[in-house]
Amino acid sequence: MKIFAAVIAVALPGGAVAQSTPPEDPSLIAYLQQRAGEAADTTRYTAALTPDGKTALVYLTGPTWCGSGGCRLLVLDRDGSSYRSVGEISVARAPIRLLEREDHGRRALGVQVAGGGIIQGYEAAVPFDGRRYASNPTVPPAMRIDDAPGETLIRADEAGRPLTPAPDKP
Repeated sequence: MKIFAAVIAVALPGGAVAQSTPPEDPSLIAYLQQRAGEAADTTRYTAALTPDGKTALVYLTGPTWCGSGGCRLLVLDRDGSSYRSVGEISVARAPIRLLEREDHGRRALGVQVAGGGIIQGYEAAVPFDGRRYASNPTVPPAMRIDDAPGETLIRADEAGRPLTPAPDKP
């Protein structure tokens, strides 16, 4: 079984941190394929690990996962040879950041909020309530933030990987 390798951080101008996408993890792909079901062929994903390596953030894109307000962000903890959900944020836009602020022993997530009736986009802090991350960054307990310290785990310019590889062409 292959497990995520350490995430490589690269310092960017202005102190921002960009993380490389971890190597493909067969357990994560199996989890995502089961979750996607018939939508697996049209699903792309970008994954990153938190610095402690215990939690994967998976940004899903494609017709099933995205709407005018953004796309789906899964927050998954490693559970033996599989994963368990500790959050599913319904309308998120990249970049996805891990904020310094903590709630119930976990760092809050920073996601971009725009579209779906929101004219001027902003960043929202999505807290952990002790069991799960809040599901909607546009309503409390999530809150608008400005210049909160944190590190970028999923950049806005990452295209994502296809969940189901394209068949080889003859």
